[in-house]
Amino acid sequence: MTAAGSDGNQVNLSRVLERWTGSAQPYLARDVFGIAAVLDEQGSLRRALTDPAHSDDQRVALAWRIFEGHSSREACEVLDTLVRQRWSGERGLADGLEAAGVVLAGSAAENRAGAEGLDTLVDDVLSVQALLDSDAQLQQAFTDARASNEAKLRLLDRVTPNLSEEGRLLVEQAVTHPRGALPQRLLGTFADHLAGLRDRWIARVATPVELDRGQQDRLRTALGRLYGRDLKVVTDLDRSLVGGLRITVGDEVIDGSVATRLNELQLKLGA
Repeated sequence: MTAAGSDGNQVNLSRVLERWTGSAQPYLARDVFGIAAVLDEQGSLRRALTDPAHSDDQRVALAWRIFEGHSSREACEVLDTLVRQRWSGERGLADGLEAAGVVLAGSAAENRAGAEGLDTLVDDVLSVQALLDSDAQLQQAFTDARASNEAKLRLLDRVTPNLSEEGRLLVEQAVTHPRGALPQRLLGTFADHLAGLRDRWIARVATPVELDRGQQDRLRTALGRLYGRDLKVVTDLDRSLVGGLRITVGDEVIDGSVATRLNELQLKLGA
């Protein structure tokens, strides 16, 4: 999953956040969302943390001074890491924090229940998006500037009582901190971010020849050992390939340029 950097390049959040995703819990995503909300409200702080005239260490020191003791240490560490990135405009850091919160919520669902947890979370987000799209009165209630966040959350409990913990967290974020967007549009963006995480459970294999059932099973087993999780293998016949395989898992491509892994897989496939 990526977010826009200052020079048009993309910040790969999944890789930037690898230190935390393997053990992420919902509270960490909530804390990161909370930091993003503070930056949205405090323009001077937002500008100070993204000012290229200040060094990385100066900006990081300011971030710790402001948030340490007011948010979890892990959330401060996430902020530390993101402050060191280069973002597009002064709102880029808050945008990156919001996207990081989604990644961490998705990782929490994955840690709890694997691919099924991610699927449930995506379903939660999309179901509430569809509900808001189909009900003008609900849209109005959740976008009414006169309604308190507490009132919106009570309404959310009534209309969506069966959300997963992570689903509730993301829907709550979209309803109470839409950041200038309609909640249902923001939920669509969240679902797109989560789809990037879900792709890490899918291996897309380009092959110049058809693989028989036994070869597919051996490939699935080898990939499972390599990535430490059971992957769904989707094969695509590509006769332009001279030989071997091109395998894409999330944003990682295994091809001739990663010879060790490719050779290991080809040996297992031919066993």
